[in-house]
Amino acid sequence: MNYLIRLTEYHERYDEALANFSLTGEQFSFTALPAEVIEEAISNPDKIPIVILKEETPVGFFILHKRSEYAEGKKYANAILIRALSISLEHQGRGYALAAMKAIGPLLQQIEPGMKDVILAVNEQNVAAQSLYLKVGFRDTGIRRIGAHDLQFVFHKRID
Repeated sequence: MNYLIRLTEYHERYDEALANFSLTGEQFSFTALPAEVIEEAISNPDKIPIVILKEETPVGFFILHKRSEYAEGKKYANAILIRALSISLEHQGRGYALAAMKAIGPLLQQIEPGMKDVILAVNEQNVAAQSLYLKVGFRDTGIRRIGAHDLQFVFHKRID
């Protein structure tokens, strides 16, 4: 795991920091604030909220979602979906999202042993996120979905 950050399952001790996350206006088109999705995630057994920590400070957040609506068809039926990835505005531009996506493999082996396929949906307008995901080994599946905010590309990564 990259020592720049570490990934950990959500705990209520992170609530205050997660509630104070901020994003730019454009980013609201692509993701959600942790405070907007955390309650539903912790009550859903198929969702695992993950906090991205720099030392002990929450700098980012995402949800791992088993049996999501994106895990359709034979090829990706058992894949886990990354959703609602965000890095708080004051921590953006420091490589935390890149480090977090590189650390997905070890995290999955820890909390979902045997899980080998990760998918995510990225908005066609979110070129920066697409670049990040491609840089860490995700590949465009060619699958397109209409999401809450326009067309989304479904990306896949095989974890070895």
